[in-house]
Amino acid sequence: MSVYAFTKWRLVQHSITCLCHRNMTTTEVSTALRPFYFSVHPDLFGQYPQQRTTNENSLKLLSSYIENIQNTIGVSKIIWDCGWNEMHFRGCLQSFIALAEQNPEPMHILKGRVLVFAPFTGVSLDGHIMLYTGEVRHNWLDLIKKVRKYDEVLLRIPGFEKTVSQVLRDIKVVRRKFMPKILAGEYERQLQQLTTSLSDYHGLRGYPKHWPKSLSNYEIVVETEAGPLMVSPTGQFIVPSSCPGSLLVNFLSENMEEAAIRLKTYTTNKYVERSLREECMKQFHLESLHKDDNVTPDLMIECCKRMIQNKDKLHDLNNLQLNISTYYSVLSDGVVCIPWNFEL
Repeated sequence: MSVYAFTKWRLVQHSITCLCHRNMTTTEVSTALRPFYFSVHPDLFGQYPQQRTTNENSLKLLSSYIENIQNTIGVSKIIWDCGWNEMHFRGCLQSFIALAEQNPEPMHILKGRVLVFAPFTGVSLDGHIMLYTGEVRHNWLDLIKKVRKYDEVLLRIPGFEKTVSQVLRDIKVVRRKFMPKILAGEYERQLQQLTTSLSDYHGLRGYPKHWPKSLSNYEIVVETEAGPLMVSPTGQFIVPSSCPGSLLVNFLSENMEEAAIRLKTYTTNKYVERSLREECMKQFHLESLHKDDNVTPDLMIECCKRMIQNKDKLHDLNNLQLNISTYYSVLSDGVVCIPWNFEL
């Protein structure tokens, strides 16, 4: 693969992560891959015949592997969540196809599931089947055979979240929208760890008298042992599972007021943001208007207001697919990315 093609692949990698849907035809698969075709299409390499041939063969193989998996396995999606290039992606698909052909019986468990080539192997908190791209196929097969056991863990998790809530005066246990991918079993252990810590503290000392009888208006997110102890911009308490009970109780006491203010502001901003997004869609005749996860409602509100205020300077946006981000870029599928604090 040429340097140019590799660079373009990295640019559009996230725009072609979901390539495979059940019952897709050959034409539909080709359509899904079209952004990638335009980025590294062999015709763009007329003056480099060797690179052109390499890219042509690469595209054909990638398309055939994806079509093969969606027809034979019946997965709902295939996601590439790894920092390697297209050649490595193709190699993983090829290895998975060989594994499925040699072991067809256990593959029925994947029907309707999301298959992710990722940095670890297991079943994620979302129920996705995660296959580590650096592992041997035998380890993938071991996981697939045990998927039902992992599904049992997923079914237990709401109960453990409820236990955390009960031990902490009915606080809402939630998950961050852009929470890092985590295995279901690990999350279960984290919930157990925090529950034990809080139960031990409460049994010895009890909670502060100035606390409200119920914490149901607050939200807590339980993360890994190495995670931060903080109040998020949206008013959630972000807590590492290893946090000692005494430290957590003191942190909650000191930050309840701030968390309530942030949560109220976030709730209000969500409605304002929705209204301004609809107004921008209407005024600029946009085909779509989305944002990255790290663009909070207050930043999106500021961006939309600036767009409306500068309507006379913003021309030719009809039917544009616009994404509010932190950078300028034009993706291969035609989506235009601009930073929320764009300059005119």
